[in-house]
Amino acid sequence: MRFETTAAGICEIVGGEVLGDPSTRVTGVGSVDDADEGDAVMAEGSKYLKRALSSRAACIVCEAGDATDRCGKTLIAVDRPEEAFARILELFRGEEWLPDIGIGNGAAIEPEAVLGEGVRIGANCHVGRGAELGEGCVLFPNVFVGEHVKIGNESRLYPGVTVYSGCTLGRRVTLHAGVVIGADGFGYRRGPGGLIKLPHAGTVEIADDVEIGANSAVDRAKTGATVIGRGTKIDNLVHIAHNVKIGQWCVIVALSGIAGSVEIGNGVTLAAQTGVKDHVRIEDGAVVAARSGVIGDVEKGTTVSGFPAREHKIEMRAQAARLRLPDILERLRTLEREVRSLREGGMKDGRDI
Repeated sequence: MRFETTAAGICEIVGGEVLGDPSTRVTGVGSVDDADEGDAVMAEGSKYLKRALSSRAACIVCEAGDATDRCGKTLIAVDRPEEAFARILELFRGEEWLPDIGIGNGAAIEPEAVLGEGVRIGANCHVGRGAELGEGCVLFPNVFVGEHVKIGNESRLYPGVTVYSGCTLGRRVTLHAGVVIGADGFGYRRGPGGLIKLPHAGTVEIADDVEIGANSAVDRAKTGATVIGRGTKIDNLVHIAHNVKIGQWCVIVALSGIAGSVEIGNGVTLAAQTGVKDHVRIEDGAVVAARSGVIGDVEKGTTVSGFPAREHKIEMRAQAARLRLPDILERLRTLEREVRSLREGGMKDGRDI
């Protein structure tokens, strides 16, 4: 059955004030550009509020200071629209299907594995010898958990996740479909007969409240541990190599690749398609713009872009200069023609120019 509420009902959950008809029916969520009748939308800032007011939306969540002329629409004025709308999205998403509590069909639980209270293990999962699953953990179908893996309370591993032996996951960790934790790092040396693989005897340690997107990979360390700090959020298709250390509350966006032994501080953002060279240090609060190549250390709080990545303002000036190159080249050719003409004229007059 489709979820339905009213503007007043939403206001009870998110706080704020209803401006307009509190009984306005809200049957879904949308954006300011594609809202249907009955949708609630978020308008953060006057620009989006203007577009929302001309949309088909039934209810608009906006910042209190922006709520002036509502054009007959019902508004919910709040202090932080984005946070409020996140709670509204949860309402309309509905409850997610979970495997039943217990062990599903075809699942294999090896001896000495420890399962906490309320654990849900879906069909065809494998839990290795000596593994520990905390209370309320959820393993969706076809998850592989290796020997002596430790997983904290209320963590969720979606279908097809693989956690190699000896790795540790904290509490409330979310691994989306296809994530691989603890595969060998990419380490080889050249020998007389070709490439010789370097053993990786380390592990991976993932702290509380980390979320890793679909088909991402975190390699085990050569020695010690590859570490992902508390609250860090990693997008789909991200590669994190051996012995990388990532701090707390970082954001790493899709298609980024981090080479071995990189150290990343707290609150760092790596935008999409970022590449980071091995043994680089990126300090707290730094931001690396999309498609940047980091080949040297990045200082605290710095925003960098380009390849090689450098201070963003400098890179922007360099890009602006590159856009003027065709005009500069044409002017240079004109000058060369003028100089050539002067030289030729001087030679005819018997002068040496």
